[in-house]
Amino acid sequence: MDFIDVLLKSKSITFFIQSFISLFVIVNAIGNVPLFVTLLERFGPEEKAAMMKKATIIAAPTLLIVTVTGNLFFRLLGIDMFAFTIAGGILLMIISIEMLLGLKTRTQSSRDEEQTSSEMDEITVIPLAIPLLTGPGALTTGIVLFNTAGNVLNKMILLGTIILVFVISYIILVNSKHILTFLGKTGTRVARRIMGLMLLSIAVQFIIKGIFDASRLYTP
Repeated sequence: MDFIDVLLKSKSITFFIQSFISLFVIVNAIGNVPLFVTLLERFGPEEKAAMMKKATIIAAPTLLIVTVTGNLFFRLLGIDMFAFTIAGGILLMIISIEMLLGLKTRTQSSRDEEQTSSEMDEITVIPLAIPLLTGPGALTTGIVLFNTAGNVLNKMILLGTIILVFVISYIILVNSKHILTFLGKTGTRVARRIMGLMLLSIAVQFIIKGIFDASRLYTP
């Protein structure tokens, strides 16, 4: 009961929900289902499962490491965090608008990449792990959320949330063929647009927070 009270008082539940939605939407496992099915269609079931597992194992630690160390690099470069928060919000806004309009985002591979990626390891690392699962949007979101976490508890919750998102994403991708059959093209498009709208709201919130932080610093 004491632990629940601490969570409520520190607003950690709200932070967890925001973090989970942000990361789940930007990792976009559901939206990537058709692409994963296409990229891996020539491989057998065991090979597909192994490649998806390896891609997840590569993508998750990459995001965890950048999330924890990203702020340090910005300090070394002399970049204020509010500037990165605003820039991150703009990046997420662009991605979300592309999702809403049904455009192909820059985090997706081209048809040429699909055709030239003949080796399993090459496909697993690029484009499956990076940038499809852990792309610029996910890296930006992780760094911004870590900076806005506020306390150690929220930072630990964020790291746990990243792991949870990738576990769920792996489950979705392993069952991608069944999900694609169930949702169909129309269902996949609808889900993508709903996630795009949610991501757009989060992007606007990032921009507002960055502007607010900047105004507090420069207002006499």
